[in-house]
Amino acid sequence: MKAKIRVLPLGKNLPVKAGANLREALTEAGISLDSPCGGQGTCLKCKVQLSGICEKFTELEREKLSAEELGRGWHLACQVTVEAPGEVLLPEVEVSRAKAGFGLLGEEIPLQPNVCRRHFELSRPTLSDQRADWDRLAEYLEASEPSPVRAELSLLQEISNRLREWNFAGEAVLVGDEVVALEPPDSAKDVLGVALDIGTTTLAAGLVDLDTGKIVGLDAELNPQITFGADVISRIMYTQDGPGKREKLQRELVKGLNQLLLRLCRNTGKERERIFEATVVGNTTMLHSLLGLEALHIALAPYVGGVNRALCIPAEELGLLIHPRGKVYLLPSIASFVGADTVGVILAARLHQTKVPRLAIDIGTNGEVMLATKEGVLTASTAAGPAFEGGRIKFGMRAIKGAISSFQATPSLDYTVIGGTTARGICGSGLIDLVAELFRVGVLDQKGRILLPSEISSASAAELAERVRVRGEEREFIIFKDEEREVTLTQQDVRELQLAKGAIRAGIELLMKEAKVSPDDIQEVLLAGVFGNYINREKAVTLGLIPSFPLEKVHFIGNGAMDGALRALLSLEERRRADKISAQVHHIELSGRPDFEETFLRCLALGN
Repeated sequence: MKAKIRVLPLGKNLPVKAGANLREALTEAGISLDSPCGGQGTCLKCKVQLSGICEKFTELEREKLSAEELGRGWHLACQVTVEAPGEVLLPEVEVSRAKAGFGLLGEEIPLQPNVCRRHFELSRPTLSDQRADWDRLAEYLEASEPSPVRAELSLLQEISNRLREWNFAGEAVLVGDEVVALEPPDSAKDVLGVALDIGTTTLAAGLVDLDTGKIVGLDAELNPQITFGADVISRIMYTQDGPGKREKLQRELVKGLNQLLLRLCRNTGKERERIFEATVVGNTTMLHSLLGLEALHIALAPYVGGVNRALCIPAEELGLLIHPRGKVYLLPSIASFVGADTVGVILAARLHQTKVPRLAIDIGTNGEVMLATKEGVLTASTAAGPAFEGGRIKFGMRAIKGAISSFQATPSLDYTVIGGTTARGICGSGLIDLVAELFRVGVLDQKGRILLPSEISSASAAELAERVRVRGEEREFIIFKDEEREVTLTQQDVRELQLAKGAIRAGIELLMKEAKVSPDDIQEVLLAGVFGNYINREKAVTLGLIPSFPLEKVHFIGNGAMDGALRALLSLEERRRADKISAQVHHIELSGRPDFEETFLRCLALGN
C-alpha cells in the first residue's frame, strides 16, 4: 500500500510505500536533503515540516527539537516512518556561488588547449586519387599534427556524406589526437570546455571559450552525495551497506554535475553539446566516486586507492552531458587523502617553483596542508571534519542568507548576517569569529570550556556573561533570541571546532618540523578554498588555527583547486606540470607518525 505525499515547495507528488523511511524515500526520488550524519539523527539538518504522513515523534526527536518546533509539526526526516498521505515542506536550500570563484588566473597563461578547431580543404577524389575519405582527411590533418589522428566509428559513419555535402571543405574539432566533430566551413560555432571541482560538499564549474581562453560562466551546486554523509569516510562506509550502493553514489554525483552543467549553459546561452572536454579536480575519494571505483581501501591502512594517475575518459561512459564524443580529463592525485584538488592548488600557486618557504592551507571538510621549500613540496591531509561547512554544529549552516558570518564581542556585541535578515544559524567564518572572540574576552578558557557567569572575571565580558545558559550538563552561549527562534553556540559546537582546528594546526606544525623550518622562515601563507577566502585572518591567529604569522604574510587565493582545473583546460603545458607535481611532491602520512597524537592534542587548545 502506498501513500501519496505532496512535496513542497517543489509541487511534486510522490507515491511512497507505507512503512518507508521518509528521508530514504525522498532520496530515492532524487530529492536531496542535507543530511551530513547520514541519517543517524545527530546533525539535525534534515528538518521537514509535516502535515499528515506521521503524527508521532520519536524519542530522539523529542530530545533534539524544541517544544515550538514540535508544536509546528517539524520532524527529522530520517526519523519519520511514512504512515499516511500528507504534505512535506522541505527546508530552504541554497549554495554560495562563490565556490565557483578562482584566485590566480589574472596571470597570463599561453593558450594551448587540448581541444582545437582545424579548417580543412581537401582535393576531391579522382580515378588517379582513390584515397578513402577518412584517409584523405587524416593525412591532411596529420601534416601539422605531431601524431596520427583517430576517430570513433560514429564519426566514420558520417564522414563520406558530410565531405560531399560541403564540397570537401569544412572544420574538424579535435580533442587531443581524436577527431570528435566535423562541421561545415566557417560554422563559427562555439568550441567550449568546462573545468569541474568536485568537492565533498560543493560542486563547482567554470565554462570556457577555448578559441579565446575567456571564462564565460561560473556556477556551483551542493554535492547531492551529502545526503549519504558529510565526509568521505561516511560515504565510503555507505557503499559497503549493500549491493548497488557504490553505483547509486556515482549516479547521484553525475546527476548533480549534469544539473550544474545544464544550468550553467542555460544562464550563459551556450549549448552543452559544444562542450568538448571537461577537466576535473577533487579529492581522491570523490574522483573514485565519479569513476565508480571501489574506495574502501582508501579508508583502511595502508590507505591505497585504485588509481592516482591522470586519466582521460569518454564523457559518454560517465554519463556526463557534454558533446557525445567529448572527453573527461582527471588531473592526477598525490595520495589517498591528497587528491587532484591539492595538485590544482600547488599548480595555481606555483608552489612547485618556489625558492623560499611558502605555506598553503586548503581549508574544508578535508583539510590539506602544503609546505614548499627550495628542496621540494611536502603535503599532508588532515581530517578537519565538516565543522567549517556548518556540519555537526547545532545551528550550523552554509554561507547563505540568514547565516551569521562574522562576530565581534567588544566594545559591544555585534555580528553580521548574510542577506541582512534575521539570524537563522552560523556559517564557518562566523563560527571561527565566535569562538575566537569569546576566547579573547574570557567567556571561553584555553581548553575551550564555556565558563559559568560566576567564573567570568573579565570586565569586558560582564555583559556577555548574561548570555551563558546552562541546561543540565550542557552549556551554551545565546547569540540571538526573539519570540520565534534563537541561535546559540553550544559547548559541543566548540568541541567540534577544536577538533577541526587542532587537525589543521597539527598538520602545519608537523610539516614545518619535517622540513626543519620555523614560523619565522615562512615567507608567505596562502589560504585556499572558498571558505578560506572568508576567514578573518586576525581571528584565525587568535583561535590558533594558524601560527602567529604576521598578518601581512597571510593571503587569500580563493578556490585554488578550480584555478588548477581551469589551467589544465587552457594549457597542455599546465597538464604536464601537474603530472610532475603529483610525481615529485612528498606526502607525509600523519597517522603513521609517533608524534602526531601528542601534537594534535596540544593543538586542540585555543590560542595554541
